[in-house]
Amino acid sequence: MKKNVLLFLMCIFALIGMTQAQNRGEIQLKAIEMNNIEIPQDLLPSEGSWFSYVGDYSSPSMIGIGMPFNWGYMLPAELMKEYKGCSITQFGFFDAGEEQFATHYTINIYIGGETAPETLVSTQEFEITGTAGGVVTFRLDTPVEIDGMQNIWLTFHHDGSIQYPAPAVADVGNPNSRWIGIDGYGWMDMASVSSEAYSWLTWVYVDGYDWIGENNESVSVYPNPTTGNVNILASGINHITVLNALGQVVYDSDANGNMTTLDMNQYQTGVYMVRVTTENGESVKLVSKQ
Repeated sequence: MKKNVLLFLMCIFALIGMTQAQNRGEIQLKAIEMNNIEIPQDLLPSEGSWFSYVGDYSSPSMIGIGMPFNWGYMLPAELMKEYKGCSITQFGFFDAGEEQFATHYTINIYIGGETAPETLVSTQEFEITGTAGGVVTFRLDTPVEIDGMQNIWLTFHHDGSIQYPAPAVADVGNPNSRWIGIDGYGWMDMASVSSEAYSWLTWVYVDGYDWIGENNESVSVYPNPTTGNVNILASGINHITVLNALGQVVYDSDANGNMTTLDMNQYQTGVYMVRVTTENGESVKLVSKQ
C-alpha cells in the first residue's frame, strides 16, 4: 500500500514538473551513464537481419523522466519498402546488468502514422532481469508483416516503477531514433522538447531479409561493421545505391567491374542499406557505420 501511494505521489510531482517543463518547451530527462558496461560484439545480434539506428554501443545510458512514459523508433515506409514481404519477428533490448534495472516492460508495435503511432498490431510484456549485462533478444508472440507502404513504430512502455528504465546512447542525429510519448502530451521528437537528446538503444529483427533480391549471397560487402571504407565484391557490378535509415539516397552511382570500394567516412554513425545491381540481378545488404 505504501509503495503504491509513494508511486502515485511520484507521478503527481513528476506531472507537475512535466507541465512546467512543457510550458518552457523542455522535458527534464534524467540519465545515468553506464560507464562500467561495454557491449561485447559476441553479445550483439548477428549482422544482416537486425536493424538499429545506433551503430556505436560503447557508452550506453539509462534514461528516465520520473513517471510512466513511452519511447521508441519510427521506421519510415521509404525504408521499409525494401523489406516488403518480410516480417518483424524479434527485438533486442539492453540489460544493464545491475539489479536496480530489473523491471517489466511492454513492447507495442504499430503501423501507420507520421508523428504518432496509429494502429496497434502487436503487443507483449517482457522482463529484464538485470543480470545479462548486454543484449537480450525476444521473439514476438505476434509477428508484424511488412507491407512496404506504411510507417512502422517500434515502441516501449514502462510504468515508472524504477527511475531509469530506458536504454539509450548519445543522439545519432536521426529524429526517428528518439521519439518519446507521454500520456496527455502525445508523441514528440525528444530533441524538440529537451536540451539534451538521446537515441534509444534497441534492435529489431527482420525475418526473410537475407533472401531479398536475386543472388543475394553472391554479393560480398566487407568489413561490416565499418569505420570507413567498405569493399563490395560481386560479378559484373554496374550500379550502387546507398540509403540511410530515413530512406534517403546518400549515394547513387554507376560502377564497372567485379569489385569497388565505397567511402563511408562522410556518413554519420548508423545503419545504411546498400543496393548492388549486377549483371545477374539486384541484391540489398545492410552495412553498419560506426
